[in-house]
Amino acid sequence: MTSLKDLQARFQAGIVGGDDAVLSDINDSSREERRVLFGVYRNAYVLRLAEILGHDYELTHTYLGDKAFSDLAHAYIAAHPSDKRNARWFGRYLPDFARKTAPFSKHTEIGELAGLEKALADAFDGPDARPVTIGELAAIPPEDWANLVFIPHPTAVRTRFRTNAADIWMALNDGAAPPSPTLLPEPQIILVWRQDLTARFRPLAPEEAMMWAEAAKGVRFGILCEMVATFGGEDGAELRAATYLKTWLDTGLLACVSPDCAQSDLVMGTAH
Repeated sequence: MTSLKDLQARFQAGIVGGDDAVLSDINDSSREERRVLFGVYRNAYVLRLAEILGHDYELTHTYLGDKAFSDLAHAYIAAHPSDKRNARWFGRYLPDFARKTAPFSKHTEIGELAGLEKALADAFDGPDARPVTIGELAAIPPEDWANLVFIPHPTAVRTRFRTNAADIWMALNDGAAPPSPTLLPEPQIILVWRQDLTARFRPLAPEEAMMWAEAAKGVRFGILCEMVATFGGEDGAELRAATYLKTWLDTGLLACVSPDCAQSDLVMGTAH
């Protein structure tokens, strides 16, 4: 006699993996064969997963349209069967899948648009840490500023775009027609994070992107100012560095500003 556990395993293999062995456990009905009856479950399962992807990647769906997104979703489902109990994580590989799988890989903006949606969702769900305020920075003695170390908010991540996918996202989010996809002259660095209860992103100019990357590595503020001077010229370098720092504080991007900051003291996620 087949145990319930074995029967459940065969049903799962039949639905997820396409294994027809489970058909031996199903009876034909008076109106339909078992293969057709079980096919209803298979189709419903795939449709539900496609629905989840459409929800998680709403703007990518809008950009591609129903037919192309359905093709992407079904190809992804076939390549990445669900392996988590929580449906939130089912579509976690879709941006990479779109980047690497034809015909979607021929359109770089698709993978980048999906990647931006995923980064925003991850930031919204990411770990929390109280952001540093301007007042707390002002309380630090001036003689300590050169040794300041900055720890990003745990939800902060950098992404590198080769296309205008960020502009496409903004247009779609506003309900407007998206611009035509274009390759950028130079890669664009996009910073994604959560401020209060809202996931945000903004492009970084090359100099700020450099300073952010080095600051996230633990480079001290005095050295950062020297790097900014080397990158963009000595005139106004300290002011530019201070302006970037103020922007980070104003937007809740920093979880620690101190000569003694240590990532181990914070609830840290992937921040870079």
